[in-house]
Amino acid sequence: MSNIVCNDSCCGFEIGVLSKGATEHCFSSGLKQLRKGQGIIFGEEKTNIRSLVNQTNRYNPYCAPSITILEPIRIKKNIYAIDSSSVKLGETDDGGIYAAKCGIVVLSNNTSLHHYKVGPTIFYFTRNTVREANLDTYLSNIILSDHESAKRLIRVRTERSIQYELAKANHDSIILLDGSLNASVLESSPHDIKNIVEWCGVNKNLLMAIAKETNVGFDERIIYCLKECRSPAYVDLEGYINKIIGNPFGRTTLVKFGDYYSPILRADIVDPDEEINLALGSMLDNDCSGLGYPESLRLAHHISKFTSTEIECLRGHLLCKYKLQNIQKDDNRTKLLGSM
Repeated sequence: MSNIVCNDSCCGFEIGVLSKGATEHCFSSGLKQLRKGQGIIFGEEKTNIRSLVNQTNRYNPYCAPSITILEPIRIKKNIYAIDSSSVKLGETDDGGIYAAKCGIVVLSNNTSLHHYKVGPTIFYFTRNTVREANLDTYLSNIILSDHESAKRLIRVRTERSIQYELAKANHDSIILLDGSLNASVLESSPHDIKNIVEWCGVNKNLLMAIAKETNVGFDERIIYCLKECRSPAYVDLEGYINKIIGNPFGRTTLVKFGDYYSPILRADIVDPDEEINLALGSMLDNDCSGLGYPESLRLAHHISKFTSTEIECLRGHLLCKYKLQNIQKDDNRTKLLGSM
């Protein structure tokens, strides 16, 4: 089950081809393995939110990092922002059933030009379908036993396929991602971050990933100075970041796109011209950051997000089309402790 919704069909790339790549090149949907009358247990989704860094007031003025004030640079570029989400729909005795949806927003000069919804697409993970994903035995077992890992596999491969197609189809644009530019063991070739970076270099595309959270700890002095800065600013972390995580793709920065109260974000940047100030300045001019976060990514996030109604409709689709039997899951906590 897959569909595409957009407000325009002309955007410099063929959305049908892009969608086909996002679904077919990831892994088999596996839905043909569902058996009529097979039992399925539907579950609830839970989400967790983590901040980028801990807030701190401690600061040593004698060891201040180098802060660069950020000004908008008037270079008109199209921004292609991509985000995705995945949910667990249910589980059978053979595996888990998931759905994925992706949002793509095209924005330039602070104006939204186009927006697309790719999906939802349903995947059924069993030992056979996971084997087709070309994962080693260890990762395959994790995907089959851990729902969060399975959802992450879907998101990584769906987003990478779309990023790859956008990098090939567009020139002199900004491809904007949610997260980081770190390689993942869940990627598939040729749609891995290395090939995406190579295509961006060929077509002079700027590749940028914005993260609201990170596993990397940063010096409190950097955080404090950016917080105290009353205008958009950034800190180039080249050299510093290499000591922590080796050699990431592109340059890693901490950036604040708004005023005094704006959040501090991690931005990984691959720029063919290697001009970090120019890259962030053109981003600031072409994308609205009223809340201190790129509007294109915020809109892509909302397009890709599943609503409770969509989830219920997808579950109803599974029950009706594949004649599955809905099995109520036992709640041992309520059974043992009561409803209070």
